[in-house]
Amino acid sequence: MKQFRNILVATDSRLDQHPIVDEAAEIAAHNEASLTIVDVVPDLPWTVRLTMQDAGHMSELMQEEKQQKLDSLATEIRDRGVAVQTKVLHGKTSLSIIREVMRSNFDLVVRVHKGAQSRRHGFFGNTGIRLLRKCPCAVWLMQPTHVKFKHVLGCVDTSSEDKIDSELNNEVYDLAKEVSHYHGGFFSIVHVWSLWNALFLQRRMPPDEFAEMMQRNHDQVESYLDKFLQHHGSSAKAENVHMIEGEPADAIPGFAQKNDVDLIVMGTVARSGVSGMVMGNTAERILDRMECSVLALKPEDFVSPIQLDD
Repeated sequence: MKQFRNILVATDSRLDQHPIVDEAAEIAAHNEASLTIVDVVPDLPWTVRLTMQDAGHMSELMQEEKQQKLDSLATEIRDRGVAVQTKVLHGKTSLSIIREVMRSNFDLVVRVHKGAQSRRHGFFGNTGIRLLRKCPCAVWLMQPTHVKFKHVLGCVDTSSEDKIDSELNNEVYDLAKEVSHYHGGFFSIVHVWSLWNALFLQRRMPPDEFAEMMQRNHDQVESYLDKFLQHHGSSAKAENVHMIEGEPADAIPGFAQKNDVDLIVMGTVARSGVSGMVMGNTAERILDRMECSVLALKPEDFVSPIQLDD
């Protein structure tokens, strides 16, 4: 966690308890980083603006109340020796957070995985998904009542020749290890592999020949994984390293559920080049089936499709 120097935590100041703020404060203290706590005043619905005589004053009152509560949270955190600021944002939550990240060069956003009033089906809310897709820095979505990470899962792809994957693999390994150790737990590393067009080939090859091809592919993937792990003082044969044959969208959620994973660390960048398509299809499908906290990483040269407002 030494890489995080400027952390933003987005909370709902109306709540009585703020475990994700406490966790963000611990991360900031561990990194000797600065911390900013924000809450968002949403745009009032047009029906409210039409029917309420003084809608602007209502927004001002909401801002004042949120600011007071944020300041109270900050006072408690400053007593721990953490440099902390507060700010009330306005507008759509995901856009407001992303633009604040761009304005102040935050390198980590911490938020709950799903707001209490979210209407999206699944474990992650719309705001969380938008942050994963388009926020230019790392995003840590946490369960609001479960922020102790005893089993951390790092997902790597060492078979790729892409420099982005290499960069993210190292970050994933280091963070999975450090977060788990900080929480007194343990970490696993998973690499999911498959033979290209395996079913097609299996139907058209003798069984022995197909089995030999599968073994060669397995050995090659294992050698790449082992070479990567050696740089981290480990190996493909380590007890906490798992090579799983299959599709990532099935294998990773299945492993996480079976092994009581509390946090998954992964990269989320797509390579389509299409504006707005900034999270890979594989990552999307994995996250649709996950039911634990996630720390999603972006490469240094990631560019968000969101424009900074004037």
